[in-house]
Order: sequence, then structure tokens, then C-alpha cells
Amino acid sequence: MITGVVLVLCFIITYSSFGLRSQLRENAAVEADLEAQISEQEEVSQDLERESEYIRSDDYIEELARERLGLVHDNEIVFQKQDETSAQ
Repeated sequence: MITGVVLVLCFIITYSSFGLRSQLRENAAVEADLEAQISEQEEVSQDLERESEYIRSDDYIEELARERLGLVHDNEIVFQKQDETSAQ
């Protein structure tokens, strides 16, 4: 009778350990996925920080003034491309 109880307990423990190993593998996969997401988000955060610093710089303001407003420095010469339709 004791041997039967011990065998049943061994069977239960073995069965439970298989389930726990499976769950452990699933958790490891989830952990790896989350680590990859963390790494990706850290890169995005660094990119945003660099962009934020650039937007606050004088170079960015000058670039906007040149592109959107067409402003140039006093000592610069501006060459403009003439449209083919207006040239005829």
C-alpha cells in the first residue's frame, strides 16, 4: 500500500514537472520577446532624443529658414532654375 502511494506521488510530481517545464519554456520565449521590444524602444528613445536636440539647434532653425522661407545669408548667391514653360 505504501509503495502504491509513493508511486502515485512520483507520478503526480513527474506529471507536474512536465507542465512546469513547458510553462518555463513559454515564459523564456515571452521574456526574450520582451527583451527585444525593450531594446527596440530604447533605440527609438535615443533617436527621438537626438532629433529633439537637433530641433533645438541653430542648424535646424537655419535649415527651416532656407527651405520654407527661402532665406539666405548676405554673402551668398542664389541660383534659381527657370521653368521650361516660362522660358518659351
